[in-house]
Amino acid sequence: MSAATLAAAEFLKAEERSAVAVSATLQARWGDSAGDTSQSSVLTELADATAEAARQLALMGTPFAPDLLAIEGVYFDLEGETITVDYTMPGGGTYFGGAASVAMLVTKARPELESGVTIVEGLIAL
Repeated sequence: MSAATLAAAEFLKAEERSAVAVSATLQARWGDSAGDTSQSSVLTELADATAEAARQLALMGTPFAPDLLAIEGVYFDLEGETITVDYTMPGGGTYFGGAASVAMLVTKARPELESGVTIVEGLIAL
């Protein structure tokens, strides 16, 4: 059995770093429901832990909501794809007071050949 090197032993004994990344937009909109993105890691440098927290916030810092819609056209193999959903209302403005277009991760898609539409279910970023 080989012994750990001094550098490896020092690395294993080093203090873990935890960093919290906060989205001011999410905090203002959701308050305490926005969640905490702090993560424990083996990163020993505070700058590295802070960068990792920022990366995770960019990836998971947006709440998701389910949506269901019918789109014109018959589409196959949409599951797992990201599509852009237009929420622009006729006459101006947007539905739900949000962005004009939102990315949706499609979780289910059911083409209806007789009506020429595809029923799409997925998750949108709020």
